[in-house]
Amino acid sequence: RLLPGIESINPVLAKAIPFPLILEALVVLIGLVIAMAAHALNMFSYPLYGQDEGNLMSNAWAILHGMLQPYPYIYEQPPLGWIQIAAWVQLSGGFFTFGNALNSGRVLMLLFAAASSLLVYLIANRLSGSRSTGLLALIIFSLSPLSIIYQRQVLLDNIGTFWLLLSLYLLVAGDSRLRNTVFAAVALAIAILSRESFILFLPALLYAVWLHSTTFQRKFALVVFAYITLSLASFFVLLALLKGELLPTGMLPGDNHVHPSLLSTLLAQITQPAQDANLSLSWATWTSIDSPFMYASMAALVINLVMGWKNRLQWILAFLAISYWLFLLHGGTVYPFYIVPLLPLMALNIAVALNAPLKWLTKLKGFDLARALLLFMIIGALVPYNLQFAAPSFSLHPVTAQTNALFWIRDNVPHNAVVITDSTFYTDLHQAGGEGVANGATYPNAHIYWNVALDPQVHGSLLHENWDAIDYIVVDARMLREIKTLDGSMLLLNRALHHAILRVEFRSDNGGQSEVIQVYQVIHTTSTT
Repeated sequence: RLLPGIESINPVLAKAIPFPLILEALVVLIGLVIAMAAHALNMFSYPLYGQDEGNLMSNAWAILHGMLQPYPYIYEQPPLGWIQIAAWVQLSGGFFTFGNALNSGRVLMLLFAAASSLLVYLIANRLSGSRSTGLLALIIFSLSPLSIIYQRQVLLDNIGTFWLLLSLYLLVAGDSRLRNTVFAAVALAIAILSRESFILFLPALLYAVWLHSTTFQRKFALVVFAYITLSLASFFVLLALLKGELLPTGMLPGDNHVHPSLLSTLLAQITQPAQDANLSLSWATWTSIDSPFMYASMAALVINLVMGWKNRLQWILAFLAISYWLFLLHGGTVYPFYIVPLLPLMALNIAVALNAPLKWLTKLKGFDLARALLLFMIIGALVPYNLQFAAPSFSLHPVTAQTNALFWIRDNVPHNAVVITDSTFYTDLHQAGGEGVANGATYPNAHIYWNVALDPQVHGSLLHENWDAIDYIVVDARMLREIKTLDGSMLLLNRALHHAILRVEFRSDNGGQSEVIQVYQVIHTTSTT
């Protein structure tokens, strides 16, 4: 018996101009080259290396040494994101193929950015039925100053965004094939296991499954997609369960030893009040970097919500963006890089919203050419405009202070010294061959300051709650402020800092703001033998 025919929901427009596949590939390739050149230029020098980047690279280092993290794993995020980074390190020849460890991570982010840009083109092309709209979405996404800044950084959000886009593309290009639905579910599960907040996109993608499945397949496709996604994503919970760390200490009979807990960490994340990072501050940052993109995306979101009553495909993009905006609006901590998953979704919303009214006019003779030319004119205006506003990304070198501090440690600090730093230095000081050790011995007693403050194994077992056990403290402005102003958790480091002298200071320019790295040496009260 023959199955019912599949009626594709994706629009197929009659093309006024023949457009060979090889020419399309060439145009897209040129767009990708321009976009990736913008991302790659000066990416090892801008933006400043961040603590989240250092955390992920140190976690990847731990994976290659048989651990989930350098310190006890506390379930802040699923580990699959940095497992992918560790795999990249192995494939690319080690942590220092591209200089320091963070540079290696940024090269991987460049590859994820390139793949994400291609997927944005393919998704926009599929949903709009217009190649020029696909190219417009690619350019809006890839050349926004926001993308150039945040997609360079080693972030779980960049990894998860690629897998989210892959899942969406497999659905919209699947023509109701069950194979595509299965692979799309696997891709979304990988996104969730890379960054847990990506589970927020599940309802919107279920709507995409509904639209891109034939009537007789819809219920089955929805069940398959939801079941595979949730069952694979639940490996995070299974990990905690197998380690006996799902529930807080004391919840089960005989569970008397102190241990991390998935539920405790999740509850702390949900209830954590916004401190120096909230949505209003992040919005100010985003609009200062690329206000036209931000305001255009808001307008496009409204347009797609309204026009979605006639073209349900526009609702897919609108619902995806709204899903994440609701998360950002929940009132907790919102760092500026949290915008990363929204960047391709907002670019897609803008491109499709611009194309929709023009598409209504394609029935007029010859207008398909005029529509394409108009979209290409917009692209031609966007490229120099965005590159002009992204100019600091190509010329500033704020990481110079961090790099010089690393060199100074290598040349002046004994390898058995207890050195307290932020996470950006960790991997280079612990892995042989890094810029912090060259061919010499590593620094096994180099520790991340947050772990010194919060991990009993470090401040208790290793340092014995004694500031005199610390030899050097390497601080930037943020670390120095937190040591001096936060609660009693920083007391040990604060005492060590009060008994230290400034040995050297390094400065670099970050667009009118000076980045300062200071190295303090603790003056011990008693001599050691």
